[in-house]
Amino acid sequence: MGKNKIIDLFSADTENTSEQKNLIAAIEEACLELQNAQNYFDIVNEPALIDYAIFMEKAARARYSYLIAEARRNGITAKYSYLDNEAEII
Repeated sequence: MGKNKIIDLFSADTENTSEQKNLIAAIEEACLELQNAQNYFDIVNEPALIDYAIFMEKAARARYSYLIAEARRNGITAKYSYLDNEAEII
C-alpha cells in the first residue's frame, strides 16, 4: 500500500493535527514493514531464517496493530470507501 493510499485512508474531512499526521506516517511505515516481513518470509528457506522471518512478522504486526489503536484513540478515522478493497488494513 502506497503512501498516498494510507494518507487518503486515514484523512478526515478536516485538517489533521501534526500529531495525527505523524501517526498516519508511522502507520504507513508499519504497513511497509509488515509487507517487507511477509516478503522476506516468502523468500527464505533455512530453518533459522524462517524463525527470524516469523519473529519479524509478529513484531511488525504488533506495531501496526498498536498504531491503528492509537489512531482510533486520537480520533483518526478511515474513510469507508477504502474498506471494500483494503479491509485488511483495519
